[in-house]
Amino acid sequence: MAYQNISYALSPEVMQQVKAAIETVNTSLPFLVTLTPDEKRALVKLGPKSADFVNDASAAVGAFPNILPQSFNVLEYQRDTKLFAHLSEIKMLLDSLQEKINNTYSAVGSEAMQASLEVYAYVQTAKERVPGIKSVAEKLKERFKSQGVKKKDPA
Repeated sequence: MAYQNISYALSPEVMQQVKAAIETVNTSLPFLVTLTPDEKRALVKLGPKSADFVNDASAAVGAFPNILPQSFNVLEYQRDTKLFAHLSEIKMLLDSLQEKINNTYSAVGSEAMQASLEVYAYVQTAKERVPGIKSVAEKLKERFKSQGVKKKDPA
């Protein structure tokens, strides 16, 4: 769908449904982990061809199970490769959803900021003639406090 001005209001019911759906996903996948940066660095890296490699290796195990030593846990390997395939599918769906949410968030945020800048201009214009709005003008002005101030060069 081509981007146009977004004018939509999420009802409290829809927000609750979305939150419940996200919670359902979280509780349905209790094995999900959070990795520290060090743990991430220690992992074998997955490039674009890695999924195909895993699928091919899994097929090789299925076709030639006798080549593996008895110490190789075939059941655990098959569990890992199947879970990897399922998570790949889930990840693709979530990546697509996240992309749309991020794009919509940026577009709506831009629309809201643009309109807020207009409000700010009106408030600044009205601050001398409308009683009680001066404090609002000062609060809104905080957003721009550090802009336009150049730091001295420490030369």
